[in-house]
This record gives sequence, C-alpha cells and structure tokens, in this order.
Amino acid sequence: MWQRPLAPRLTRHDATPMDRTRFARLVAEVVNQLPEEFAGRLANVEVVVEDEPSRAQLRSLGLDPRVDTLFGLYEGVPLAERGAGVPALPDRISIFYRPLVEECETEAELREEIRTTILHEVAHFFGIDDEDLDSWGY
Repeated sequence: MWQRPLAPRLTRHDATPMDRTRFARLVAEVVNQLPEEFAGRLANVEVVVEDEPSRAQLRSLGLDPRVDTLFGLYEGVPLAERGAGVPALPDRISIFYRPLVEECETEAELREEIRTTILHEVAHFFGIDDEDLDSWGY
C-alpha cells in the first residue's frame, strides 16, 4: 500500500490537466516498462485504475478516510505465501487517479509517482512489506 495523508484540495492553476484516459495510458506505459524479470511473473495480476480508494479499503488498512488516502493498493496473496499447486484468484493492483492527480503538479511528476506506486505495489506481490521498503529507502 502506498499512502500519503490527504492534502487540502486546492485548485492548482499551474497544474497540467490530466484526464482519466491519459492517466490510464501513463499507467499502462509504466507497467509495460517494468523489467522482464518482474513483468514475466505478473501474468495473474490485474492492474486497474480506480478513481479513489473506498472507505472500506482505507479502514481495512487501519487508515482514517477523513485524513488518509492511498495512491495504490495491492490486493491478493503474495507469492511467498502461496502454497504449491494451489491456484490463486487473480491478484489486483489498483492505482488511484484522484489522489495522484491532486498531488502532482506536472505530467513528469505524475509519471514518476505512478512509477513509484506501481513498483511499491509489485513489491507487495513479491512479498516485500512496507517496513522492508522503508528500510531500503523506498
């Protein structure tokens, strides 16, 4: 899970307009640029764009919907926790449009934040938790 506290929602006049279609293209570009050693193992992972995290998603993570939000969320069974020969339902990585667009002022900044978020959620798929990512500087 990649989260940031909510910032006041201000209209940024200097921000690059970003519609949901262009945002989804940026997400797809980032996913398509993942190194093959990772991308090849994501066959059972769906990457989707959602407007924003639900209150239930936030609460399930111990977050307060009034003050917290997420940029992305991995939902599934990490590879390290799967039993041998047991088929798993498709995993899901959600990338949240509104929180990301509201946080970033330029398309370049948005692309980098999408990249960081996707890498963070892919790390969760591989069984790497937030504490490890923090200790490694991610």
